[in-house]
Amino acid sequence: MDGFQAYGAGKAGGAFDPLTFFRQPQTVVRVLCWLFSIVILGCVANEGYVNRPNEVEEFCIFNRNQIACNYAVSMGTLCFLCCTTFLALDVYFPQISGVKDRKKAVMADIGVSGETPSPGTPLLTNMSPPGYRTCPLLT
Repeated sequence: MDGFQAYGAGKAGGAFDPLTFFRQPQTVVRVLCWLFSIVILGCVANEGYVNRPNEVEEFCIFNRNQIACNYAVSMGTLCFLCCTTFLALDVYFPQISGVKDRKKAVMADIGVSGETPSPGTPLLTNMSPPGYRTCPLLT
């Protein structure tokens, strides 16, 4: 186990190699998440509000609930910012030599990754059509 240290600190200080960086699975997943967040944010922000010909006011397509569209836009923005931040951290990570700093970066990544599904759950239940909210077998 020569050269092994906590959080990969034994490899710190190396030069940045873009080809190696973009071949890492976590980088591929982060770029895909970043692209999906742009698509979701763009779709909800541009096409999430519609108006009927006989109505003047625009309404949200998610059950006509304004809070659902605002929540979707805020979650899309938050996902975009998190993906951008952690992608930048992945670029900077090999230059971090301190084990404590590397630990903070890894723990922040784990914390955000673990907490991300929680805020999205109410959005999925709120965006579902009203008929799917109640199961006739359970009533």
